[in-house]
Amino acid sequence: MELGIILTPSARSKAYIQKILKNKFSLSEIIFLNDGKIEPDFEQEEIFESNRNGFDISESVLSTLEKNNLSFKEFDFIDINNQELVNFIAKSNSDFFIFSGGGILKDSILNTDKKFIHFHPGIVPQYRGSTCFYYSILIENQCGVTAYFMDKNIDTGKIIFQKFFEPPNHKFLDNVYDSFIRSETLIEVLKNNLLKSDNFNEQPIEGKTYHIIHPVLKHIAILSCIND
Repeated sequence: MELGIILTPSARSKAYIQKILKNKFSLSEIIFLNDGKIEPDFEQEEIFESNRNGFDISESVLSTLEKNNLSFKEFDFIDINNQELVNFIAKSNSDFFIFSGGGILKDSILNTDKKFIHFHPGIVPQYRGSTCFYYSILIENQCGVTAYFMDKNIDTGKIIFQKFFEPPNHKFLDNVYDSFIRSETLIEVLKNNLLKSDNFNEQPIEGKTYHIIHPVLKHIAILSCIND
């Protein structure tokens, strides 16, 4: 089994690649989709929380790759369906790709016969869609992550593994907490060799899909975390 990863310049990608390296997992291929946008400045408290959660949000993906002398293929876009990327992946020897970005896969990339693994911050099928961890905090006072194989629909692929998490005790949910719960689930999947299984669970067709949370509800969820 050959495992590759598709990174973007995101906090999530930082957590993925840093934790993979810390746990000494090997990757057959690293693809870096880099549109060259300037990274935001992170306040010290946010950097502290990221380190407390096992990664350094202030270290760029490119810096991590270069300082660890990792070979990688870089593209100057972040579109997973770009034909240049599709052509490259079609020729790859990797069987699986961890995808750290977002978006819906189109037929052209799905037809490469590679399996793309996504770590979704929600327990599907109950929490499909966007910003699901905010909704699950508000509704259940807990969060979950589902590792699944991506298909052409939104969060409907075969389930590899699901894991529950308690809400955080800080306000940095978008960059730190989201990256933490996804990356921890990734590491558990790799530690337990779950990709080697032939028994992945089909999802029910029926489920609940959420859309980007309203700022007021988001604020209430954050307050519920820091006031506990």
